[in-house]
Amino acid sequence: MNRKTALAIAMAVTLGAASAQAGNYVEVQKLTPQEVLFGKRYDDNVTAVRVVETGGRGDRDARDDLPLQVVFPTGNSLRTAQAQVADDASLSAALKTRKIATRNVLWVQTAMNGGKIVYYR
Repeated sequence: MNRKTALAIAMAVTLGAASAQAGNYVEVQKLTPQEVLFGKRYDDNVTAVRVVETGGRGDRDARDDLPLQVVFPTGNSLRTAQAQVADDASLSAALKTRKIATRNVLWVQTAMNGGKIVYYR
């Protein structure tokens, strides 16, 4: 048995055990093995980037790739980003699908292909 087959069997057993344990107490979300390994795919042209604050030494390197509005959000930039989400119905629906609240949005950028990049906490 190769590694991929063993991994697929182990994941199937784990997911089956988790759903059996959940019983009537918790609604179990049905995930395919691809979603477990690679994450869920959304076809809405929106990329959501979670910004996590860490207190370690590597902070500066991690923040270098982020826009300044995300690293140092101001009240005005937050209001602008959140208003942009509220005004765009498709963007708002995409964030609702991902269970991201509008109040958690830090900044919204428009990508070169016309899609949106949403930074949130």
